[in-house]
Amino acid sequence: MTKINSNLLKISRKYIFPVIEEKIKNLKYREKDADIINMGIGDVSLPLAPTVAKAIKDSVSEMEVTPYGYGPAEGYPFLRDKIVEMEYKSYKITADEIFISEGINLALCQMEELFSLDQKVAITDPTYPVYFDSNIMSGRTSITLLPCVEEHNFFPCVPKNEHFDIIYLCSPNNPTGVAMTRAQLQKWVDYALDHNAIIFFDAAYEAFITSEDVPKSIYEIENAEKVAVEFRSFSKSAGFTGLRLGYTIVPKSIMLTFEDQKISLNSYWKIRQNTKNNGISYPIQKGGLASLYGDGLKETTAQTQHYLTQAKKLKQALIDSGFTCYGGIDSPYIWWKIPPSTTSWEFFDYLLNTLKIVSIPGSGFGKSGEGFVRLSAFVLHTLNEKAISRIQGIPCNMK
Repeated sequence: MTKINSNLLKISRKYIFPVIEEKIKNLKYREKDADIINMGIGDVSLPLAPTVAKAIKDSVSEMEVTPYGYGPAEGYPFLRDKIVEMEYKSYKITADEIFISEGINLALCQMEELFSLDQKVAITDPTYPVYFDSNIMSGRTSITLLPCVEEHNFFPCVPKNEHFDIIYLCSPNNPTGVAMTRAQLQKWVDYALDHNAIIFFDAAYEAFITSEDVPKSIYEIENAEKVAVEFRSFSKSAGFTGLRLGYTIVPKSIMLTFEDQKISLNSYWKIRQNTKNNGISYPIQKGGLASLYGDGLKETTAQTQHYLTQAKKLKQALIDSGFTCYGGIDSPYIWWKIPPSTTSWEFFDYLLNTLKIVSIPGSGFGKSGEGFVRLSAFVLHTLNEKAISRIQGIPCNMK
């Protein structure tokens, strides 16, 4: 008899985005003319940058003349070399430590395949759901949630006496929008060095960092290349949410232990990629290349600045209306503290049904997310202004 992987049945919480989509669908059914502003899911609203779009079109035209079959599993050299030149030259990262992927979501799920199921995993809470759920699906049982709460400025405190093998960190954080300082990140790198642990560092929103004391890469921290794998994405920095492109940095200096052997994580990951991955398409990688320099970089940088401007305006409007909120400085997300008399799902329903604004309830990101909702500033200026106008009309009994 064919048997299922029953670990999928162990995921106790619903994936929040389909639930939200159903609620939006029900509202549209009840109010067919409802003017809904979606500030929930973090999807881009600006069109693909012209230089990037042209690079993709031109590469397709190339393929009308020259066939491009399966590309290298780790990505084309032209993209890996440019990533090193533009992002990692000063961090001693080389092109053969960079692996092109479909994006961070998938790469994170694939990376945890390389580790034994008895490894102790630490995951920030609130967190992007895939960190926790992918480990549950794999059958991993030793998972600890690290509370990222308001009292500690949403920083996951480094344990004093507890050992973890794998640590998931995200900075700037999704959903709180708060980024780690160099000093905070140094504490985690020091912990990983002391405990022979590995950090999975999600840097999806590094392009939005504006604070001087916030690292764009974990490799700005001394000795991080010995313990940290960094995940980056073109989704938000270059508008690739519909194209899917990212990359993973796996330093050769990270060593795994098997019995009496030392194995490089880089070589181990390469085995996995060459076995299970046929590479990312040539046109998409050409588009990614165009976003890294010249006019393409100018255009994509202008787009991220647009989103940050909307975040700044949105945050200030909330503060002026008497609310407490975080984020919006180094990320496009606002972490909005809701009235104590309501739950995050109840406040989500109020925003949706009364103000016609879609948010994300904080509890959907984990237990420590209760008491907040997340707003995304990935919106056009006109919609942001309309949302601000509605927020300013929230009555005092909802504050």
